[in-house]
Amino acid sequence: MSFDMQQLSINLQAIFDELNEFKSIQEASFQSVEVSYCENLQEIQDLQKKVNAALNALKKITLKKLEEIKTTLQTSLKKDIDNCSRLEDELKQLSETVNALCDKSRNDIEFIARRKCLDKIQESKTYLKKKPVKVQSSILFKGIFSRFGKLTKLKKVVSDSQIFFLVMIFVRKQ
Repeated sequence: MSFDMQQLSINLQAIFDELNEFKSIQEASFQSVEVSYCENLQEIQDLQKKVNAALNALKKITLKKLEEIKTTLQTSLKKDIDNCSRLEDELKQLSETVNALCDKSRNDIEFIARRKCLDKIQESKTYLKKKPVKVQSSILFKGIFSRFGKLTKLKKVVSDSQIFFLVMIFVRKQ
């Protein structure tokens, strides 16, 4: 073999060795990327489970509180409705009595009826003054969902415990 051919053969072998080394490094990097992807995917899935569990717990607590608020409001409103109905009935009966007395012109009974009417009117006015004119009869739920609506994306990936902590702060802060 001539010197040029030997040199060419040595160059070919050197390039072949370099390519094999580069290929081995790339194959190892390929495997490393796959392993890293799987690890990160698992972390994301674990985080999702934790966040879902936290949201489910929050949902349960929120629904319980919402039910308590609803019951409290409805109880109060029902009491007001019942009081108004009672006062209306009593005023209606007194009105009928007054109308009947006007026809009979009995001063002693008229005085008693007048006094009862004035007392009932005063009781009704006092009751109405204690109650606000405009009662909010719906439940405004601004809390969590309006805050999540403003959250467009997370700008960086952090560890699952940091995100869980962030979610808990985000939910609790008013």
